[in-house]
Amino acid sequence: MPLKITVEDLNREHLGAARWGGTPTDGDTPTVSLNIRMVNVDAPEVHYPGNRKPSGQDKALSELLAKRPEVFAPQLREYLLEKLDGQAGTRQMEWGEKSRNAYDALAKQLLRFDPVKERYGTKVHITIGSEPFDRFQRLLAYVAPMEKTPANRKTFNLLLAEQGWVISYLIYPNLPQRADIIKLQQAVAKARKKKLGIWSDPLLLAGYEFRNLVDTASKKSNGPKRHCADISTGKLYLPEDYFTVLPEHRLFIDQKHLKQAQATLGLQWA
Repeated sequence: MPLKITVEDLNREHLGAARWGGTPTDGDTPTVSLNIRMVNVDAPEVHYPGNRKPSGQDKALSELLAKRPEVFAPQLREYLLEKLDGQAGTRQMEWGEKSRNAYDALAKQLLRFDPVKERYGTKVHITIGSEPFDRFQRLLAYVAPMEKTPANRKTFNLLLAEQGWVISYLIYPNLPQRADIIKLQQAVAKARKKKLGIWSDPLLLAGYEFRNLVDTASKKSNGPKRHCADISTGKLYLPEDYFTVLPEHRLFIDQKHLKQAQATLGLQWA
């Protein structure tokens, strides 16, 4: 008797995009390459907006507080004033390039890059986040040098945070396990206090700050959009007060997830 198979939903959502890697290995095994956005961390930008150089935003950012005064509360204005000194975009790009170069050097070291053969000797382990792709069709994941023993595995996400090349960027609900959050917190706090990498420049905007301010200057945004929770205290802050929370303690929450986050995490207004 033929099987009676019922399919509830045939709709398939397109989530991501990849580049074709050439001739398939066999009839059911193609090779593709795709961009990965490492979750829970954020580096300074090398290109933004789009493929444009951040240095091109120097003038717009230096004029932002004067041109859009209605967007910024007094405390936030005071926090940003020194950072928007006419070199904010240039500074972003320079540190973005340093961060990228540091990542490249670390990858070549840990993945055993052979400059003669131009290939890496160690594979990488990829763990996908709770949301598989972002709006730019990049895979959201943790990336780590392959280890036979999972307990010895350390992600590039964490390694770069330890060296001070990325800031933590937790966004609800795409969160790692509690133990991993604590490791990331500690790594960022230690790097910040030692002034490693990006933390050596007190005027540098975090990548997410830079992107939001550029969008605000072009009127695509109206200042900070996400609420911010302090994961060390459970206190919840309005978007314009995010900077009052230490960088390693920030958990950003979109408005659509706010009630769920409050109920799930037990957040209380500051």
